Amino acid sequence: MEGPGKSRESGRPGQGEPYRAGCMVCGAELVYSGTDQDETCHYCGRVTATSTRCVNGHFVCNFCHSADALEIIKTVCLHGRQTDPVALMRTIRSHGQFPLHGPEHHCLVPAVILSTLRNSGHPVTDSQIVTAVKRGQTVTGGSCAFLGACGAAIGVGIAVSVLTGATPYDGDKRQAVQRITQAVLGKIASYDAPRCCQRDCWLALKEAVEPLREQTGISLAVSRFTCEQFDENKECIHDRCPLWPSNPSNT
Repeated sequence: MEGPGKSRESGRPGQGEPYRAGCMVCGAELVYSGTDQDETCHYCGRVTATSTRCVNGHFVCNFCHSADALEIIKTVCLHGRQTDPVALMRTIRSHGQFPLHGPEHHCLVPAVILSTLRNSGHPVTDSQIVTAVKRGQTVTGGSCAFLGACGAAIGVGIAVSVLTGATPYDGDKRQAVQRITQAVLGKIASYDAPRCCQRDCWLALKEAVEPLREQTGISLAVSRFTCEQFDENKECIHDRCPLWPSNPSNT
């Protein structure tokens, strides 16, 4: 899977560091198959059923892929003071150990929502932020295609679930969680595009603002920005993306 550590300046990681894009081990292209096969994780040795490996045969499990990035998410979201979820997302993603793509983003979305709501005055505990990150970890890489639901959209649902204390027995809360996930997923699915975790997280956070305001009474300010990573993303859709530098729709 795509991994952290690649220098944006050099295009390669430092000695002993994983790659930021492509295979975490060697930087080679990832390949996806239509069915799962058992593969051994290059780092921890766990044998896991997966549809993802690199062209050189390397496989990195979700746990090893996410380990460092999850600590970054928790540390920044527990101690940060930002009130703009997109600005907080960008702060976290700018860290050298955070990957370009990957399941880490499924934890990132709910954590930045809860953190910025707390910094805006809504009661959110440390435990709720940690819980959101743990729930995000259960959404596997490639879920946008393999499970039929982008993890960024599910991440918004996770945030609302944590906020409301939803359980499978609470009809109204369960409905609210699924409705907000549905709305966000619809926005992400409106693009005929390969995955881009930055774009999908931005769309998710932007689409979640109004439902979150209705839920909490707080209107989060979502900043706009233009993409600076398109040269690293081989699947970039360029001017069809709302974050493309010359695209006015990124407002």
